Amino acid sequence: MKKIIFLLIVYPLFITSNLCAQNLSKNEVFDVLSKWEGNWRSIILFEESVWVKESFETRGISESNLILSNNYLEMNVFNENEASKHIIRYDQNSKQFNRWEFKSDGGTNFWIGKWNHINETMTWNYVDFTNNEITAEITESFTSDGEINVTVVMKNKNVFTEVEKNCFHFELKNIRQEKNHFTKVQKLEKLFLSIVEIKGKKLGF
Repeated sequence: MKKIIFLLIVYPLFITSNLCAQNLSKNEVFDVLSKWEGNWRSIILFEESVWVKESFETRGISESNLILSNNYLEMNVFNENEASKHIIRYDQNSKQFNRWEFKSDGGTNFWIGKWNHINETMTWNYVDFTNNEITAEITESFTSDGEINVTVVMKNKNVFTEVEKNCFHFELKNIRQEKNHFTKVQKLEKLFLSIVEIKGKKLGF
């Protein structure tokens, strides 16, 4: 019985891994990861859905840097009263991109990604380790004018209603790393941390 349960859990993950597998050189991986590098300002629109009662728009900032001999990308994201850290890498063994997300509320997510060099697009598929029947996909499209258009679609298979998916769109605009702009981002980060501290919440980086 234990072997059957193990196969039921691993088999979907194995299928997802094969779909995302692609053989990239170290230089190609660097070119992909470096697309996120820098400071960004985000405009985020959450659409009405099962999880969001009413559509709303919010703002955020993020900073991304290559670390550990340029093999990993570290991304720190600040959105109003929430913060998160993302780690992205290319796994040479499975031939796919991995993305870990660590939230300030203690939550975590894991994604498997595939890069489309023709469309300059990364597609992430959510790996559900909780068996909650949640499916999710992130599509990040890089534009020539220094923006990233992001679409996130989440769906709960257990919800059978007319509106059964949670879909929200991001548009990330690159804040160039000039001294004045970088200082502005640092000030925004300090302001965010002060607001969170006043509300009695701690960031768990």
